Amino acid sequence: MLGEIRDGETAETAVRAALTGHLVLTTLHTNDAPSAIPRLKDIGPDPGLISDALLGIVAQRLVRKVCSHCAEPYTPTRKDLEALDLDPKQTNLNGWKKGRGCSKCFNSGYLGREAIIELLNVDNTVRQLIYEGTMTQLHHYLREVNFDSFRVAAIAKVTTGVTTVEEVMRVLPHSAMYRKINPNWAGKIKPLAPTPAANQ
Repeated sequence: MLGEIRDGETAETAVRAALTGHLVLTTLHTNDAPSAIPRLKDIGPDPGLISDALLGIVAQRLVRKVCSHCAEPYTPTRKDLEALDLDPKQTNLNGWKKGRGCSKCFNSGYLGREAIIELLNVDNTVRQLIYEGTMTQLHHYLREVNFDSFRVAAIAKVTTGVTTVEEVMRVLPHSAMYRKINPNWAGKIKPLAPTPAANQ
């Protein structure tokens, strides 16, 4: 376990340890999970080594929870739906809640914290993009696949009454809520060539 990767020497050590069969757990300071990839590239290890060493990246942000003592049903406005890029016809509008404010939450409407988690699974295509692609290509690809993004996690928390749109917009980076789909993108990514078997 490494507390944090801040320099090239630490990154190189972590990557090479991972390549020798060790499970390495460490942290980086980035806005979201995909941003950990260019951060590692900037620090120094060879992209080929990074692509082979990474198994997954988890990012998290803490949001305030709606106070359970004064929570009330809330009907989202058009502005709320637009902030999360939701279609009202395909969204559950009955589970939204807001805190009225009480002595338990010091009239804030919030009590406690909840994690919003983003998970990037490093599959073969992501490995290929780490090695020879750009961040723009990676973001396009992640929008085409079932990526457990901050946006997906935030929508789940808001529509079930755990937190509010205002809290999500306060905590998450603006880019996390932006979604633009390119329907022709998936066909442009060539599959990763299989690794030749090692000589016995």
